[in-house]
Amino acid sequence: MRVEFWGTRGSVAKPGPSTTRYGGNTSCVEVRSARGTLVVIDCGTGGHALAQKLMAEGARGGHILISHTHWDHIQGIPFFEPLFAPGGEWDIYGPKGLRESLRDALAAQMQYAYFPVTLAQCAAKIRYHDLVEGSFAIGDIKVSARYLNHPALTLGYRLQADGATVVYACDHEPHSRMLAGGNGHIAGEDLRYAQFIADADLLIHDAQYTAQEYARKIGWGHSTVEYVVKVGRFARAKQIALTHHDPLRDDDAIDSLVANVRQSSPGLDVFAAFEGQIVEFAASAKRPQQFLGDFQAETPIDPAVLSQHCVLIVAADPGVQAVLGEAVRAEGMTVASFSSIDEARTFVAKDCPPLAIIEHDPPRIDGMKMCRVMRAHASHDNYQPPAIIIVGQEHQEAWATAEATDWLFKPLTASYARTKVSAWLLRRACQSIKGGAALNELRRAIGRYLAAQYDLTQGMPDRIVALLRKVEQPA
Repeated sequence: MRVEFWGTRGSVAKPGPSTTRYGGNTSCVEVRSARGTLVVIDCGTGGHALAQKLMAEGARGGHILISHTHWDHIQGIPFFEPLFAPGGEWDIYGPKGLRESLRDALAAQMQYAYFPVTLAQCAAKIRYHDLVEGSFAIGDIKVSARYLNHPALTLGYRLQADGATVVYACDHEPHSRMLAGGNGHIAGEDLRYAQFIADADLLIHDAQYTAQEYARKIGWGHSTVEYVVKVGRFARAKQIALTHHDPLRDDDAIDSLVANVRQSSPGLDVFAAFEGQIVEFAASAKRPQQFLGDFQAETPIDPAVLSQHCVLIVAADPGVQAVLGEAVRAEGMTVASFSSIDEARTFVAKDCPPLAIIEHDPPRIDGMKMCRVMRAHASHDNYQPPAIIIVGQEHQEAWATAEATDWLFKPLTASYARTKVSAWLLRRACQSIKGGAALNELRRAIGRYLAAQYDLTQGMPDRIVALLRKVEQPA
């Protein structure tokens, strides 16, 4: 496997004399397998130079993985010349929204008011793939996708081929504020994230801030260098490429940052990615590879199914209720808001909401107690909705509890809340699909067993025979 960096800057392109060594273009990485399968990860402004190289090579097709549709990750799409070349074939992958498709999101930046050419005018054949968490194959490359912690629906990608594993994680904010400073235990969603990046031969990770800078950037959706080092070491990453460099960090500052990391973390192979850098792995069948899950990431999910449900909000603070209500309604869902656990308990028993967002603000509302109420209901009704807990600075020690599924921290933003709602509703829908598939297989197995063991249809009324035949079919 061969990896080449074409854009390593975050947020906004920053060309100039102070960024010549590490580069000023935004995110774009080229990956090729030994068999020649081409995957482009993100297409920020760095995608323009890559496109010129591909045209010179006569490349007629490939695959583009979009982590999310913030501008610094898609601004190269309108300037990616192979998409406009007749006879080419390209597959573009990215996170599925609750309502908007990937194609719709990419086309928006090429509307008349912003760009003179529309996405529909691309001469190449383009196939769009809306992804949820799961796995899929691109030729000989196995890809696993996982939602990251960012104020827009964002996927991290784990690519495996030729015995090597490369993980790309931009943009991602630590779930725990303590971990952002390189302190505390890796638990909860941070632990599940560490499992996703585990044993990577190359971990390409957003490292836009330092711990000191992060205090002013909380909620912006990016990692600190300290967090990357801690989680990368915990996950046994062999090489760590720091990327998504802050536009205010010049070449000398990046040099200093890397020197400090190497001094404080001896034995850890860490470097700052720069434009034009190439990392190669010799093909090997000996390297163990970890394929994460068997759920098909391109599984279609009907938005109408999600919109039939009502999201539960339990919050004493009217401001928190307002922000959460705005986030849920923006995704086309309805809201049931309560300011006490007793009111919410009745609603849970009756309506079984697919998602609960609970403010932990004792003594007014004990979010942990509300979680236990929902888990108690789950114990006798097989009902296990995700529960997102909202905590303030004074209660953040509660984040380590296993009661909650995920966390939101105050001050609360509608964009972050909206992303959490989307991610967990889509996860919930995927779980339902997996559960339905397992049930269908069980039904078919029972039908096959009965047919093999007994001739049950002899002498039975037609309606009974029809019922047995139905058992053998998918629900």
